[in-house]
Amino acid sequence: MKKFLIILFVLVGVSSIRAHAQDYNWAIGVRGGVTATGLSVKYNFDPANSIEALVDFVQGVNVYALYERNIPVITSGFHFYYGGGVNLGGWEKHGDTKFTAGINGIVGLEYKIASIPLAFSVDYKPCLNFAGHTGFHAADFGLGIKVAF
Repeated sequence: MKKFLIILFVLVGVSSIRAHAQDYNWAIGVRGGVTATGLSVKYNFDPANSIEALVDFVQGVNVYALYERNIPVITSGFHFYYGGGVNLGGWEKHGDTKFTAGINGIVGLEYKIASIPLAFSVDYKPCLNFAGHTGFHAADFGLGIKVAF
């Protein structure tokens, strides 16, 4: 985990200071993670800001709403992002489903291929649930693929 975070911070450190528009407006796809695996919809509403919704079907049904700040890094198509948000849903544990609510952080790196409408991402999304299935879930690393348009 330390290596992953160090690499992300180095990438931000060598990034361009100029603001670039994201390479797409909307993206729809999937995210595979430890506690949040499911459908993903992302909308870039200006050059540096986006919102992302995740619907997780692995441990019940949970919906995540995340605000993300985007910073261009490395070269065209790469964006480092960070942010936070909330989650609501039903968390299933040992056959028992409880309403769950919590707050989330997110930090990741995304690459949008210029020649085709695909974007790939790797991220870390810790979650602190304060209702229902309570506790801190620190182990949510994820990989994503989205169709961008």
